[in-house]
Amino acid sequence: MKIVVLGRGFLGKAFEKQGFEVRNKAQVNITPETCLSVLDDYDVIVNCIAKSNTRWCEQKENFQEALWSNGFVPRILSEYCASHGKRFVHISTGCLYGDSMYSLSEKDEVVARLNYTVTKWVGEQGCNEHDLIVRPRLLFGGFEDRNNILCKLPGFSRFVMACNSYSSVDVVVDGVTVLIEHGQFGVFNVACDGNASVAEMAKWVGLNGKGVTAAQLRRIEHLHLVNNMMNIAKLKRFYKPPELREEVMRCWEKLHE
Repeated sequence: MKIVVLGRGFLGKAFEKQGFEVRNKAQVNITPETCLSVLDDYDVIVNCIAKSNTRWCEQKENFQEALWSNGFVPRILSEYCASHGKRFVHISTGCLYGDSMYSLSEKDEVVARLNYTVTKWVGEQGCNEHDLIVRPRLLFGGFEDRNNILCKLPGFSRFVMACNSYSSVDVVVDGVTVLIEHGQFGVFNVACDGNASVAEMAKWVGLNGKGVTAAQLRRIEHLHLVNNMMNIAKLKRFYKPPELREEVMRCWEKLHE
């Protein structure tokens, strides 16, 4: 199988570091009219093209651009793959789930409360039944990137105390690879094994700060940010991700080598 990854953001760079061929959005030049012939030589298309900054997506003037990248691009790629006998893998988001005190499976209700999640839900709806849709949550990793939560932690003075799932970018790459190898399709939650609050994660790496509740953070940020835990039992049938604290510490050490 010849695989290409589209999008050189935080996750796309992680695929590249593991030896995958990665193309940025400009190299593919996706438009409603394009035939996407530049992708004809590949068997599997992995879509990492996205606008993931929730604050940016929430600004009215950015909504159409976010909707294009997060919502319409997946549909164009899915239709192309379906008509050319290729496999399509779309990276969505675990932020589609609402707040919960228990872990949420792929069959649980989605709640699109932000512009970001609305656009990501549109993207999922544009996929066909044979596509693989991956839902990661709160990405982190062992290299510098503005979207790496471990790079953001030292700049926080307050840390949320509600539990969440987290996905190492390496775990997403490994999980996607295994799911492709096993010919899987449909929706998969992909995250590290275990949950924690941002406050706990900060303590693991030796940072100090005040705790803040999810409700307080929403009032401060003026965003309906969700906190949720994802059930990864479906993923574990094919791939066993590392335990969360172990993976956080591994990535933190790589960042500070």
